[in-house]
Order: sequence, then C-alpha cells, then structure tokens
Amino acid sequence: MRRLDRYILREILGLLVIGFSLYTFLLLLQYLFSSAEMIIQRGVPAATVGKMLLLVLPSSVVMTIPMALLFAILIAIGRLSADSELVALRASGIGLMSLFRPIFLLSGLLTVLNAYLMISVLPNGNHALQQLRLEIIAKSVSQQVQPRVFHEEWEGKILYVFDIPPGQNRWKGVLVAQALPGQKNEITIAEWGEVRIDEGGERLVLQLENAQTHTVDLREPDSYNVIQHDRLEVLLDDRFTSKQVAKISVSKSVREMSLTELRRRAQDQRASPEIRNLAKVQVQKNFAIPVACLVFGLLALPLGMNNRRGGKTAGFVLSMAVILIYWILLNNGEEAARYGRLQPWIAMWTPNIIFFIAGFFLLVRRNRDKSLMLSRVDRWIRKDMWAGLLKIADWLRARKRKRAEAALSSGIRRRRGAIVVRLPRLRWRIFSLVDLYVVRRFAYVFLMVLSSVLILYIVADLGENADDILKNKVPRNVVLNYYKYLSLQILYDVSPIAVLVTTLLTFSVLSRDSELTAFKSVGISLFRLSIPAIAVTLAIVAGNVYLQSEILPISNQQVARLKNQIRGKEVARTYRRADRQWLFGQGRYIYNYLRYDPGEQALERLQVLEFEDDGRLARRLFAEEAKYQGDGWIFENSWTRTFKDGEQVDFEFLPGSRRSDFAETPEYFTSEIRPPSQMRYLELRDYIREIESRGEAVPELRVELQRKISYPAISLVMALVALPFAFRLGRQGALFGIGLSVGIGMIFMAVFIFFSALGSAGVLPPVIAVWAPNLVFATLALYLFLGVRT
Repeated sequence: MRRLDRYILREILGLLVIGFSLYTFLLLLQYLFSSAEMIIQRGVPAATVGKMLLLVLPSSVVMTIPMALLFAILIAIGRLSADSELVALRASGIGLMSLFRPIFLLSGLLTVLNAYLMISVLPNGNHALQQLRLEIIAKSVSQQVQPRVFHEEWEGKILYVFDIPPGQNRWKGVLVAQALPGQKNEITIAEWGEVRIDEGGERLVLQLENAQTHTVDLREPDSYNVIQHDRLEVLLDDRFTSKQVAKISVSKSVREMSLTELRRRAQDQRASPEIRNLAKVQVQKNFAIPVACLVFGLLALPLGMNNRRGGKTAGFVLSMAVILIYWILLNNGEEAARYGRLQPWIAMWTPNIIFFIAGFFLLVRRNRDKSLMLSRVDRWIRKDMWAGLLKIADWLRARKRKRAEAALSSGIRRRRGAIVVRLPRLRWRIFSLVDLYVVRRFAYVFLMVLSSVLILYIVADLGENADDILKNKVPRNVVLNYYKYLSLQILYDVSPIAVLVTTLLTFSVLSRDSELTAFKSVGISLFRLSIPAIAVTLAIVAGNVYLQSEILPISNQQVARLKNQIRGKEVARTYRRADRQWLFGQGRYIYNYLRYDPGEQALERLQVLEFEDDGRLARRLFAEEAKYQGDGWIFENSWTRTFKDGEQVDFEFLPGSRRSDFAETPEYFTSEIRPPSQMRYLELRDYIREIESRGEAVPELRVELQRKISYPAISLVMALVALPFAFRLGRQGALFGIGLSVGIGMIFMAVFIFFSALGSAGVLPPVIAVWAPNLVFATLALYLFLGVRT
C-alpha cells in the first residue's frame, strides 16, 4: 500500500471510530433509561439487561456504520482541503481518482462487514431480542403492577392491588372486576394474589387466596350471591404468549429470517401478496443498505472538498442531511413496493443509484477543478442572481439616503437660524469583541451539533415506525406533524449532550489553533474566556425551562395522539377522569360508573365500594343515577349492603331520592388525567398532593417533579464539566474532544438514570436522587478548574 493511501486511511480511521462511537451512543441513550428502570423497578438482573443491550446493538450498528463513514470522509477530506494539502497533491500530479482508492478500499471492507451484520447477525439478534423481551415480560409481571393503581392491560378486566409487602412477589388485598360492568355484575376480592404463567406457557393466570366472588343482577338487587374460595385462579390473558408467539412468527417472516427463508416466503403462494412483497423487499434491503457504504464513500470525497478551516461541525450536518434524504427515499420505496406499485429491487436500489450518479458526477467535476454545479447554474447564481441582489441593495441604500437628506432639509427649513450641535455617541457594551467571538463560535457549533443529533434521532425513529406507517397507511401529514412535535422533546432531551460536545469542540479547537495561548498572552484568562460560553449555556437552560414548562406539555399530548394513529390504535377521546369507569376516591372508596354527564353533573349507574383497613369489603352501594346538587350528591333508586368479616349483615333498598356525604365533587370527575410529561410543574405538584392526600405514596411522580427542574440544569453542569477538560486537551483537537464527550456523557447519564431509578423505587428521597448527580459532577468540575493554568 502506498504511503499516501496509508496517510489518508489514518486520517479517516480516527474520525470513523469517533463518529461511530458518538452516533451509537446517541442511539443507545434511550435504552440506558429503560435499562435502569428494568433493573430497579422490575427486578430484571443486570446480566439480562446487558444481554438485551447487546442484542439491540446490531440494529443500531447497521445504521451508524454508513453514517460514521460519511462523517469521517467529509471531515478528513475537508481538513486536507482546508490545509491546502489537496492543492499540493494536485500540483504533484495526483488526481482525485487516486485519493479515492483508499476510500474505496475502506468502504468495501465496511460493506462486507455491514452485509454480514444485515444477513446473519441482525435477523438472529432480532429474533433473540423478541424472545428475551417476552421472557422479561413473563418474569416481571408482578413487578409491573403498582399498588393503588387500576391496571387495564388485560382485555375486559380491571385489576386493583391495595398493597405489596416489601420483598414479596405477591400482593395483599386484590380486586378483580369487569372493566365495563354490565347489568350482571361480578367482582372478586381476595386477601392475597399473585400472577403466574401456566405450565404450557400459553396463559397468564391470577392466583388468589381467601377470595370472595360477589355476583348481582343490578335490576334485581335481592339476588345477591357471595361465593367463598380458599384458592381461585382467574384467567387474565389467554393471548399473553399465544399472540406474542404469533407476533414473533409474523415478524420473523420478514425481519428475522435468513435469506433462504425470505426467498421461500417470497415464493409461497399461500401468503398474501403484501407478505410476499415484504419478503422480496427485505431480500433487496439486506444488500442495498451495506452497498450504501460504497455509495457514501464516493459521494463524500467531492462534498468534503472546501477551502474553509474548522469545517468539522458542518460535517455533522452534511452527513446527517445525506442520511436523512437516503432514508426518506428508502422508506418511500419500501411503501411503494409493499403495495405493488414498484418492483422491490427498483424501490430498494433507487437511493443507491441516485447517490452513485450524483457522487460520480461531482467527483468528475471536482477532478476537473470545476464547481459542483453545472456551469449555467453556477454562472446564474454567481453573476445574474448575485448582481440582481447587489442592485436591490444599492437601490435600498439610495432610497434610505434620500429619505435622510429630505428629513434633514425639512428640519433646517423649520428651524432657520438654529444651531445644531452634534455630540459624540456614547457606546456601552455588555460583551467585548472577544466575548462576541466566543459566543459566535459556541452558538454555531451548538446549532450544528443539535441539528445533527435531531436528524439522527428522526432517522432512527423513522426506521422503527416504518412498519406501522406502511401497515396502517398513515397519511403523510400525520407523520410530518408527529415528527414536528416530537422534535421539540428530542431537542430538550439531547441539549445536555449537545452542550457537552459543543464546549469540548469549541475550546479544543481554540486550543489546537493556539488561540487560547494568544488570549492568555494579552492578559485574558481562561476563566474570563469561559464566561461567554457559560452565558450561552444559561440561555440554553432558560430556553429549556420555558420549553418544558409551556410547550412540551402541549406538544407531548399531540405526540401521544399521533403516535396512536401511527400504531393503528383507537385515539382516546380525552384523558379526563370522567372517561375512566373506575376511580379511587378519598378515604377507602372505589367508584365505578357507566358514564358521567358534565352538563347535568350526573353519574349513571354508580357503584361505590367501601373497604376496611385490611382490604375486606365493608359496604357496597348502588344508585341508578347520582346527581350533584348544592353541596352534595343525590342518589336515585339506590340500595346498600353492609358486610362484616366477609359476611353480609345488612341490606337496605332506598327508593326515590337520598342525599349522600361522599367528599368527591364534579370537579374531581371532570379533571384531566395526564402522564407527567404532559403536565406543567404546578399541575404535577397539585396532582401529587391530591394522590398523597388519599394515603398513596408516589415516589416516581416526585422524581418526575424534581426532574422538571433539574434536567434543564444538566446543560450547565455539562458545560462546567467540559471546560477544564477542553482547556487541558492542548493540541489534541476536536477528535479527542468528541471521544471524551462520549465517555463523559455515558458516565453522567448512567449515574443520573441510576439515581433516578433509586428515587422512583423509594430507596432515595426524590430530591437527593435527582439532584445528587448534578451536584457531584459540578463539584468535580470546580475541583478540576483549580488545576487549570489560566
């Protein structure tokens, strides 16, 4: 191999490793959050979670390899061009085609690697991941059920647990009832309960001990039956594994099958045309995506040539823009091929063909020292359009000058004989020129990094939702609106990592280019130089606070609604309590009703279950209608039964109208129930107080409440942590800075997620769990600052 080839490969390989690490870390960031929750709350062993992450890794790697290659070539060639090394090579008679030889070699090796991952590793990994998820669900059903929460995961049934003793997998005090009770009403109340899967692995069974089943026809309240069970099994879900197994089987036919199995499915006349088309598409995709490495290598060489220094951040955006366009073309082609509008090979290979032609065309023009655009277009932009813009600017300046002269002459005519004294304008600047220079550099890098990460997340999420979008024939405006609103949450989530990368990149480049040495030589300390970066970070923190408090609660509601449409789920009417037929009231009451009329403030077919402290049923009340009048509820045609130690001791039929003393008001039923991400800080605080007033402990909501304040502050912590490292990098430059940011980001996020999970589990107070990582890393940053030679 020639020395020049080795030199170019060395330039690219370092960037390739850095880009691959950064992109893969960003894609796996969401799995770090879910991993900590599974370990702490669901009791999943850390080894199982680690295995799950390894199985998830191939699906991320097949995307990040082409991304990292494109990013590395763009920046490496951009650096050679900016430092005039390409000019020197061209002057020595070396053409761009010679430079493409090592790039072609590296792209070919990555194509082979990615093809192996796509054809062999990814299908097996996807199938193993589905099975592992099923195993985790089966083993952690008990941990998923929370006390004093209505669980509606199982069709037709409602499950309510009064208490879960520490260290046990079974529950104390269990209520099982129909999710939407009819005239024939049946509820089961047990002293103990636990969930298990039957020996055949096909059914999810709730095993109850010391249980009572209460059955009544609401039209004939005299016919009331109570059956005592020492042990009772209630079938929660017959489809728990059977449907999951069916889903795995269907998924395997497309996403988790080998090439031989895919070709067999494509020729299977018993399968639907859609399934056969999907199999053909997957066969072509298994080869088209790896070949994208070769295409990106060809395209990146001419695109990376520029004459600007410090174009590394633009490489982020340019690489992400190319990837985004590629995946949009690929997904649109898959949709067309699925329904037979295009041949599968045309749909999957069209993006590669388009980018190959564009790359070859641009490479030829660069090799001839021509502009990337055609001569006519280039001449029109450089001469005609630019000349037109200059004429418009001259006309505007002349018009402004004429207006000023007219105003001046008019003032002189009005005030003849007056003496005009011009005083010097006093200028007071908050920021000096150095501050503005640092602010511009920092803001530019931050916007470039943030844009790149946003595109990366959208591409990854689009790949996950592609099947649902195609299957449910989701309109494009729904998809566009979904990503429009989702991008706000993405920007909020990735801002701390973007600030970390930006700080390290900005100051490491300043250090590499000896600008920090120049600043110190004129008496500007590094402490003073970091103030504008801190000021921009504080502005980012303030923006995130506003985003989280005013915009995200509304936008996340839209995201949830549009996500349901993409998944083909029925969109909920509202999230009001009135749309929930089962509610836990103040004291020891559980309400069940058919519907609530907010205009009449009336509940139809209301049942009230009152329990003793040990979870036994104490009283059951029924009313055909309950209407709120004045300061209380009026029950119409009601009856009540009283129980003592599980035995019925009294029954009373109450015809006509009777007043009750229940504390709930109509506002309780009309208020909304939303997840914490869709609540403002004060709304979530009031909701927590309301729940805790009923005797429920909700540490996970307390953690979410504190996180609404602490998470925006992480951006400031990341800047403080990055600054001393950036000042110590010396001439190692941006590459080392990106790698360092990946390491620091992984450590901080792991600590932050782990502490938050401890707080959600009640092991740590929520305030300590959420704020401790910030305080620890901020203290570490201040300590490291003390060792920096400013």
